[in-house]
Amino acid sequence: MVYFSEQFGIDYQEDFDWFDPILEIDTPLFIDPFLLFADKTEAWIHAHDQVMDYFNSAFIMLAESGLKENHQKYRRVLTLMEFPEPKEFRLGFTRRSTRGAGSGKGFARQITTAMAEAIRRGIEDTRHFEELGIFVEQFHRDRISDVICNLLKPDFIEYTQGVCTSHGIEMREVEVEHSVFDSDRMRWMKSKVLLPIDAQSDDPVILIPKRFLRELPTLDAEDWYESLDTSLRDDWNLKVSREMKKTEILAAARQHVDSFRSWITKMEDSAPQPYDVDVDPKLYVQWQHIVRDAVANTRIEPADITSDAQMVDFIHTVLDYVRHFCESARGWELFWEIKGHKSIPEPNMQILIYGLIKAYCNAANVSCDREVETGRGPVDFVFTGDRRIRVIMEVKKLNHGEFWGGLESQTPIYARGLQVDRAIYLAIRNSSTKAMNKRWGQLDAIAKHASRVNRVKITVERIDVMPRLPASDSHKTDYASDTGEQDDAEA
Repeated sequence: MVYFSEQFGIDYQEDFDWFDPILEIDTPLFIDPFLLFADKTEAWIHAHDQVMDYFNSAFIMLAESGLKENHQKYRRVLTLMEFPEPKEFRLGFTRRSTRGAGSGKGFARQITTAMAEAIRRGIEDTRHFEELGIFVEQFHRDRISDVICNLLKPDFIEYTQGVCTSHGIEMREVEVEHSVFDSDRMRWMKSKVLLPIDAQSDDPVILIPKRFLRELPTLDAEDWYESLDTSLRDDWNLKVSREMKKTEILAAARQHVDSFRSWITKMEDSAPQPYDVDVDPKLYVQWQHIVRDAVANTRIEPADITSDAQMVDFIHTVLDYVRHFCESARGWELFWEIKGHKSIPEPNMQILIYGLIKAYCNAANVSCDREVETGRGPVDFVFTGDRRIRVIMEVKKLNHGEFWGGLESQTPIYARGLQVDRAIYLAIRNSSTKAMNKRWGQLDAIAKHASRVNRVKITVERIDVMPRLPASDSHKTDYASDTGEQDDAEA
């Protein structure tokens, strides 16, 4: 896996204005529109206004439709609210590689419905489109960032061209979705533009200023709620903060829009700070460098694998290396959105694990592929050695609602689909609740039973990514008990 700068032979410096993405995997950072709003540089001072003009024009059309879903203008707004996956940016929480969820027709309907609800409440325009988040529960940071990437894609393309010109980076003409807005037809079109091309995937890359990136959006209903005076919460009969669910906070914001908008006005006078991608305190960006250093400091001999058993032994060796990184070298920090409370999505965990495994396998001349189709769905990992020896590996975080189904059913089905009789089930520990501790301890017995029933030898591996306590508290236990996430099936 390489960074943009590496592929194009650039010695990246901290004083560069642009963010240097990893090309194969999305980085879990997001464009915060409030940072655009606060930016006063000549190139971007009007960018936030462009976004708001787009949404406010849509508000006008929606109001003119009488909020009738069969009206031509209502249907046009639905089209305007479609924001396809902006894969060129390499940002966000991915589902597979750099292919994120994007914002399709279903989400366009949710946004349009939210705008209609806002109009019914007397809101016919917005100063910050993130306000719509109080009407759409799924309007989270990934979606917000996708909207910005789409609406300002022409600007970011021009920015990328400027970076490439200044560094002598070769560009190629390529067709890009959602890259020009036809104001006469009121719709986004694809067009051919000059952009740098990732040599491995043959996909274009679009760069952005790193000062627009954050972990969380500045304008968030939960932050508004935390800002409320305690007596005001009491007057509104709201629960104490730690008991409030997001759905309840959004409901409160909808009931008290004036308060929410007043808070936004106060936030406009604040100075929001971007995530420091160069210091990178949470290792969102630099983890790949750390992985490489770990491999460089590990003696790895080319593997001579002539049997399934040898392949399994090799994978155990690789996972020992991955486990050490995750459990003893700060690697666990990469697995959390909110430390100890909310882990990153399982597909992102798989990508991090893949990055570590791939680096080791490359050094050992062993092939490791992700999302290999079995005929019954894609298996997480397939290891291939000489003489077409293959072993599959499924990865599940401990609190996954289908955790046992993955071990007892899914893994054997994938093994049969690829006609292999050896499999590894890797459990990622993201919870120390009583129920999850029990699950952690039952793994070997369940795997033994599943192996016998399905005639596939399934071996269990474990990696514990629970946040570690400070060294001053480590004499008590490695991490706090009864933390992490509950079973997804119970959430």
